[in-house]
Amino acid sequence: MQEQNYSFLELRTALLKKLGDRGCTPITITGYRYLCNSIFKWLSNNGFDRYTAEAGNRFLQCYQSEHGENPYYFALRTVVQRLNDISKGSWSDVHSDKGKHFCLPNTFAEIVDRYCSWNESTGHTSGTIKIKRYAISWFLDVLAKQNCKSLNALSPACIAQACIKVTNHGLWGEIRLFLTYLSGYEGVKSDYSTIIPHYSKPHVIPSIYSVEEIKRIEEAIDTSTVLGKRDYAMILLASRMGMRSGDIMRLTIEDVLNKTALDIIQTKTGNILHLPLISEVKSAIDDYLSVRPKSQTNMVFINAYAPYNPITTATMRTALRKYIRLAGIDSGNRKRGPHALRASLASSMVNNDISYETVRKILGHSSNNAIKHYARIDVENLRKYSLTPPPPSDRFFDFLYGEVE
Repeated sequence: MQEQNYSFLELRTALLKKLGDRGCTPITITGYRYLCNSIFKWLSNNGFDRYTAEAGNRFLQCYQSEHGENPYYFALRTVVQRLNDISKGSWSDVHSDKGKHFCLPNTFAEIVDRYCSWNESTGHTSGTIKIKRYAISWFLDVLAKQNCKSLNALSPACIAQACIKVTNHGLWGEIRLFLTYLSGYEGVKSDYSTIIPHYSKPHVIPSIYSVEEIKRIEEAIDTSTVLGKRDYAMILLASRMGMRSGDIMRLTIEDVLNKTALDIIQTKTGNILHLPLISEVKSAIDDYLSVRPKSQTNMVFINAYAPYNPITTATMRTALRKYIRLAGIDSGNRKRGPHALRASLASSMVNNDISYETVRKILGHSSNNAIKHYARIDVENLRKYSLTPPPPSDRFFDFLYGEVE
């Protein structure tokens, strides 16, 4: 399909309208607008006056060579794919195949269609049905490769073996529901759903940075500029006081001006949070406000360039990534968003024997269950109580090797 000749502004407008028509939230659309601006700025600086798929690929190649395949790269890649869709007058499903393709026997393909139609009739959304189709197609594809190509050939052994080969354990619940459906609507005499093990997504240990690394990040900020003063104040609010990025971006001048403490309603929980303003943080905020450009908004933190609108959480993420890079810190697999600073503060307090309850109150959690979250950070103390799991035996051993009858 031939590409249409859009200017940058026309293409961005068309893409954002398409997203709005498809029901995307204002936050999503704002994110696309920001990423489009980044792409078009690079293209303009490198001699492109119109967008093409080739130009988009050139941008991605350049970004990847400089920064690698980080989360921001994948977000940019999605936007480039969407820009290509708009310029070609199409709309592809960017994430549809998940890298897997299944070729099912006709009998299984028909069962998949009937199962999805049944789920649609019971009120499931298209997105949920898409996940169900993917899960059971993978399961049935594995069964077919084991020469189990009809429902009459189902057995506990082949189901157990197929389940193990579905390596995305988060899909096991969908397979369990499908097996229950087979016994109720497809004439399968036994309900094999009890064979499928229950799986809970493991809790991920939060990404944290050491006190020394946090210090290096803060010192990497050039506070002689307006942008640096703004970023320094934002990052200190996260690293020294543990505030969420959503609450930082919504701080008003009235919240901080001539105040020695913050009293805000948290965006995430709706609860009131009272935090004394640490002297270093207060000084950083005052320093920024003394040079902050005039703006119609009363939000403390605004964009560095006109029009001086309030920042977004993406602004904070981008700034922090920049200073992690400037500080020469190898983040490895750790996340590089503001929440990592919040988790790092919690880790530092826990390692200094501050009670979990105190940590919970400082970070503004309303539930006592949040204490468990910080216990996961205390890796060194948890390591003392680790146990070596015993080797599998008896029926569990039989299940693992597909011998359950």
